[in-house]
Amino acid sequence: MLVATLARAADAPSKLPALPLDARAVTVSGVSSGGAMAVQFHVADSALVQGVAALAAPPYRCAEGSVANGLGRCMKDGAAIPLDALREQAVKLADAGVIDPLDGLRDARVWLYRGAADPVVHASVVDALEHFYGRYVDAPALRRIERDGAGHNFPVATVGASNCDASEPPYIASCGYDAARALLEHLYGSLAPNAASAAEGELREFDQRPYAQASGSVAFDDRGWLYVPTSCAEAGTGTKCRLHVVFHGCRQGASFVDDKFVRGAGYLDVADTNQIVVLFPQVKPTTSPLNPLGCWDWWGYEGADYATQSGRQVRAVRAMIADLMQTHGKAR
Repeated sequence: MLVATLARAADAPSKLPALPLDARAVTVSGVSSGGAMAVQFHVADSALVQGVAALAAPPYRCAEGSVANGLGRCMKDGAAIPLDALREQAVKLADAGVIDPLDGLRDARVWLYRGAADPVVHASVVDALEHFYGRYVDAPALRRIERDGAGHNFPVATVGASNCDASEPPYIASCGYDAARALLEHLYGSLAPNAASAAEGELREFDQRPYAQASGSVAFDDRGWLYVPTSCAEAGTGTKCRLHVVFHGCRQGASFVDDKFVRGAGYLDVADTNQIVVLFPQVKPTTSPLNPLGCWDWWGYEGADYATQSGRQVRAVRAMIADLMQTHGKAR
């Protein structure tokens, strides 16, 4: 009995460690529902998040708490998205103190992407996201990519993944384009070449349950992943590393594809040589609330405050960041 208990303990994911991170170099990215989550996390916490990359994603609070809006205008008809009203709502949320002041967006760097053959998210939806950020972000800091022949997926430069026009799990496609490097280079500036062979840092599992329980979220999977380059592994070395948070898409989390997205999207190769720690939080399918595809909450299935600092998933990820930075008192 004791041996079995010890074996289970050894196999259990560990909690997030404190690492030597630069609080001024936190960025986020995501694809599809993860892109929507990245945008709302950025807008809610713009004092913390210095840049965002969103692939096939709608603007902030596009769904306005309605799954019908989410499946309709926020995917198929961007022209119907009430951008002025969404901006006014964001101003009211900032005035109420439930998201950071919108002036915090002005110094951000923003990278947007859509595959031109994407059958899921229409170009007009990403147009709306571009217009949303264009109100705040200077033109040189805002980049939009439209990739010919690419479907609803995360494009990579390596061969062996799905065809570029594919739109199915694990939503990683060989398009001759390294999106992970492109977005990180836009967010952080010039980067060293990717690792010549396999990344040498450590990909660690961590226990998401304490973060889910503290925030009240039922959608988080038991485990998430953290990639730590060797140079970022220990405090006291004088190294200050950067932190990038990646939000997977629907049917792209661990419960659907295990670690295929985490290992295959290309983030590890560029992070390994550029002192970038990468956090991969994971959500899973749920029946109550209804979320059968394991999407991030960008329409309010865990509460009407989903896109604010008090949103359950926003708070959980913010607490993960706080533990990594040893800023427990600042976690919301």
